[in-house]
Amino acid sequence: MNSQLGCIQRLLMKLPVSLVTMIMLITVTAGCASVNRLREAQDSFNQAAAAENTLRFDSNPADAVANLGSVRSGYASAVLSLDKIDDYDKKQLLDDGLWGSALTLKALSQWRLGLFSKALATASEAQKNSGEQMYPRDRAVLVALPGLIKTDQAYDKILNKKPLEEVLALLIGPSGAIANIQNAQLSVDKDHPVQVYLIQAQLAAYRNYMVAQDRLNNHATIAADDPARMKANEQLVELNRLLQSQQPGPAAQTLISYWVKLCALDMP
Repeated sequence: MNSQLGCIQRLLMKLPVSLVTMIMLITVTAGCASVNRLREAQDSFNQAAAAENTLRFDSNPADAVANLGSVRSGYASAVLSLDKIDDYDKKQLLDDGLWGSALTLKALSQWRLGLFSKALATASEAQKNSGEQMYPRDRAVLVALPGLIKTDQAYDKILNKKPLEEVLALLIGPSGAIANIQNAQLSVDKDHPVQVYLIQAQLAAYRNYMVAQDRLNNHATIAADDPARMKANEQLVELNRLLQSQQPGPAAQTLISYWVKLCALDMP
């Protein structure tokens, strides 16, 4: 049980809040087997994402352990469904303009399962072979994927007490998580809904930066003029702008307050 709870704690620290494990909405029509497999994969992914999001707010350890099993099972089922797609199915999905979405779904599922090399390979295939079929959301998420993975890898290094410099390189280095995710932001319109996802992914990386300074640098705190903190504050302001324009209401304020508290940032 203790090892399972440890897995849950690591999972919660790695992930941004609910919107970061995205619910994938793909418009599919009934009919051929290839589309049915894509729909099955989408359903499995979304169920896993919903369970993973619930984990963050689950105060009951027993329920959290059960949900953790559901999370992994859901992502594994999504990959299994997509692995059943043969060359004929692939042609059908290409004809329907859905192949890029299928590969995006697979890459994200592999990422959540910790299959980082496979996730990057799938993302590369999508970027090379899906062409104009890539929706802006999918394209941006795949550009961000190396950064999402680096955020996870950085936290694993924190847990294993690796040198601080290695962790910082993964998070705030020139080719680190935050830089990768910022590149993804630039690949899509500044008001596109996926920006809400990408900003929270950056804030999650900053949170790991805070944890690294605390655990690997003698409980160091983050100065107000730290460049990473200043950037995180800027991103929080932008997140607030997006939420107020796209999803105004109490839920938006709750989300902003969550990040203010988690990352010790200034209220926008």
